[in-house]
Amino acid sequence: MKATAPVTLRAAITIGALTTLLAILVSACAFLPRFWDDDASAEPSSPDAPPTPQPDAPTARAADLPTASAPFAITSGPDYAIWFGEFRTNQIGRIAPLGEVTLFLVKDGGIAERMTRGPDGAVWFTDPSANRIGRIDQSGAVTYALVPQAGGGPAGITLGPDGNLWFTEHKADRIGRLTPLGTVTEFQLPQQSGPAEITPGPDGRLYFTENAGNRIGSISTDGRVEEYPLPTPPRGPNGIVAGPDGKLWFTELEAHKIGQMTPQGELTEFALPASGTPLGIAAGSDHNLWVTIAAAHAVCRIAPDGRGNAFYFDDNVLPSLIAAGPDTNLWFTEPNGKIGRLTTSGYLTEFSSTPPAPNAGATERGGDRLLISPP
Repeated sequence: MKATAPVTLRAAITIGALTTLLAILVSACAFLPRFWDDDASAEPSSPDAPPTPQPDAPTARAADLPTASAPFAITSGPDYAIWFGEFRTNQIGRIAPLGEVTLFLVKDGGIAERMTRGPDGAVWFTDPSANRIGRIDQSGAVTYALVPQAGGGPAGITLGPDGNLWFTEHKADRIGRLTPLGTVTEFQLPQQSGPAEITPGPDGRLYFTENAGNRIGSISTDGRVEEYPLPTPPRGPNGIVAGPDGKLWFTELEAHKIGQMTPQGELTEFALPASGTPLGIAAGSDHNLWVTIAAAHAVCRIAPDGRGNAFYFDDNVLPSLIAAGPDTNLWFTEPNGKIGRLTTSGYLTEFSSTPPAPNAGATERGGDRLLISPP
């Protein structure tokens, strides 16, 4: 089902929380993940139109790259590597488990806001700046499918249990479904929902956070929506992931907590062992949840019962979004031009997000402080 008009959002919840984060990071880079503020410049295509081919997406040369690298989006790819997007620059990177980096220039000003592995050996990403969904293959070639609703503001994206790509439209209050061949279907949410990130649930449904609506929503693969309100005052739900316990786990930007929800809608909140805005969340190979807090220079490890501890790092370590890698490690982006690889025991290795000079190597940070939270 499709809407007929765009909706104006009240995004003050998330803007306020991320302004605090910006104050911490501004000395490192210009970093503010406000995907709903991007203007959509592309005209909508027919919902049945296939992705538009983009020729000649070459590997980037050092001379072609922006002077400041700011990785943000991140996902585990289909090729035993980690893929990441650059914040507001038209390049996408691939980093192998040992740290070898390849960068691809994305023509037409493509920006990867969020990323996911697809069903077809490619990586798919949202591009709110041009109101489209992108696909990049392992050679760096890119194709696009335009979002039918003008100004939809595509934000989160994930691979669904039906083999389709599912994405949120933060500005238009919609959930989109995209087939690998390029057919888009949109499902309307209530006004001022502000859907952010989205993930497959344990029950065959997709679950998503609603920044402005202060809710967790779920949608079946045929478009039936259910919503669950969070406690007040607004929590600012943002990142979301299916946990090892058959429940959904999500970050609360405004409350500085994480939430846990059963598929039946039963909610529990947990305080975090480090102070600050939780930005990224991932389910690790060790059956724990991992949460990044850039303001604290920390990554928290949370057990399914809510107990946790925090790994604190040097002040120049700025964990942003995080993903579970194919190598049993956790990988996260840093807006100051680094990619972090964290073992489940807390050993951190950082890599430059641009191809390093010969023999430059990686920066290893073993033995960082581990603070165990009180019982």
